Amino acid sequence: MELNVKIIACKENYEKYKTKLENAGFIISEDAELIFKESDFIQDTFVGLLDNKYEIIHFSKVLYFESFGHDIFMKTSNNTYKVKEKLYEVEYLLYDKYFIRINKSTIINKYGIKEIIPTFNSRINLVMKNKDVLYVTRNYSQTFKEFIGF
Repeated sequence: MELNVKIIACKENYEKYKTKLENAGFIISEDAELIFKESDFIQDTFVGLLDNKYEIIHFSKVLYFESFGHDIFMKTSNNTYKVKEKLYEVEYLLYDKYFIRINKSTIINKYGIKEIIPTFNSRINLVMKNKDVLYVTRNYSQTFKEFIGF
C-alpha cells in the first residue's frame, strides 16, 4: 500500500524530512491528503495566479476562498487568484486566523464581512467588503454564529 504525504515545513528542513519519509516508504506528493507539518511552521501568505503571473498575498488581505470543482480561488478586494492548495488545506492552515468554512465550497475571513443578513431556514447571507454575496448553509450556521459571537 502506497502512502502519499505532503510536507509543510520551512525550506531549511524540507529536504531532511523528505529524505527520512522516503526512506521509511512514503511517497512525497503535493496532492497527498496526509500532511506532515512542522508544529512551529507558520504560513501567513498564499501564492496566487492572476493573468499568468504569481503574486504573494498575505492572508489578512484575503476576503474568502471558494472552490469550483478542483480549482480553488482566493478573493481579495480587487482580484481573484487561483491557488494550488486544496480547500481543506486552506481551512487547516487558517483555522486559528479568523477564517471559517460557511458552506461546502467556501471559507471566509471574518474581517471580510460587511453585512450579515439572516434569512429563512437558518440560512445566513453575507455581503462581503467587495460586495460579493455569499451564504452560510444550515449545516454551518450554528458554528458560524458561535464564531462571530451571535
